[in-house]
Amino acid sequence: MKTGFDLARARGLMEEMGVDCVVATSHDNVYYSSGADIMTITMLKRLAAVFLPLDGKPVFGVHANEEVTAREFTWIKDLRVYEGGEWEPLKPIRFVAEVLEEKGLGGARIGIELLDLPGLCVDYLRELLPSAEFVDCRPLFDRMRAVKSPEELRLLSGANMATAKAITVAFEMARPGDTEREIARNMISLTLEYGADQVAFMTLGAGENIFEVHHVPTDYRIREGDMLHVDFGCYFKGYMSDISRMAVVSEPDEAQLRAYEVAVRAERAAAEAMREGATVMEVHNAVKSFYESEGFRYSRAFIGHGLGIGCHEAPFLGPSHGDWVLERGMFFQVEPSVTIGRARVHTEDSFIVSREGAENVSEYRDVTELQVIR
Repeated sequence: MKTGFDLARARGLMEEMGVDCVVATSHDNVYYSSGADIMTITMLKRLAAVFLPLDGKPVFGVHANEEVTAREFTWIKDLRVYEGGEWEPLKPIRFVAEVLEEKGLGGARIGIELLDLPGLCVDYLRELLPSAEFVDCRPLFDRMRAVKSPEELRLLSGANMATAKAITVAFEMARPGDTEREIARNMISLTLEYGADQVAFMTLGAGENIFEVHHVPTDYRIREGDMLHVDFGCYFKGYMSDISRMAVVSEPDEAQLRAYEVAVRAERAAAEAMREGATVMEVHNAVKSFYESEGFRYSRAFIGHGLGIGCHEAPFLGPSHGDWVLERGMFFQVEPSVTIGRARVHTEDSFIVSREGAENVSEYRDVTELQVIR
């Protein structure tokens, strides 16, 4: 998969940050900037690094076991391989320092992923390169990854529609007496059939289990009156889906219908405010006003978040990113939540920001109607 990475844009942001080089080490940013999905970064905490100098050619460094994968998928010509791994965690840091020194960056201002590299490794890097200044490069990658390329938008739209379809079909297949685990298994199987490569996460609960926000499916059997909540995501060519849906067994009661209606309308209120040029704070305030007009207190940290290679990407649609201006091509998950008594509703859909507002690209069925299992 060709990601949305653009070296010229990265260098423009590097100039704004005043850095001479950026070193990506997290799984998501290594994949984004190199095009190679190196699974052992997360699976084994084994370092891979993409060196993006302001001047000169990029370098991609990987463990010897990942050379074949890296060479097959990356656009970076200068591929370096190191030996050693998680059993000697500082050895790869020496490799990073050696590449930087070779590039004449031993005394430069360098952007690294301070929230990704362990503190011990950062301290060792500073010890190896005492003349260098290290700053956090996360803001650069946040800015780059927030606006998706047309290819990324197509992939994410298809991924989330496929996941929404799988959830809908699995609820249609479900019957009273089925277990949470059986329903979840059907959703997973269908999503793989619809094009997913692997499951990222699966949370599904019924009855009282809906109050556990991330409930792992069990052998609880659904029964009349139960609400079901699923929050489920898969990987499609390295990019994620993240969809949440509700259903009810037999007939919904008044509280369930009211909670669901308010959640759906909250999602619509957010989408209407998500126009190109609007600030995140304007979206937050629109959602807050809607909740209060319906008689609910709104105190959530965010109503939504970016989605891409990672599940939660910047900007978050809340005060923490309030100054961000929405741009055409941003891809968001909007996920309102409403609780009335024993009815807890949480829904989540995918939206692309445009000039006129945000387009829902994951509404496989009419989400204004609560799905019923009979």
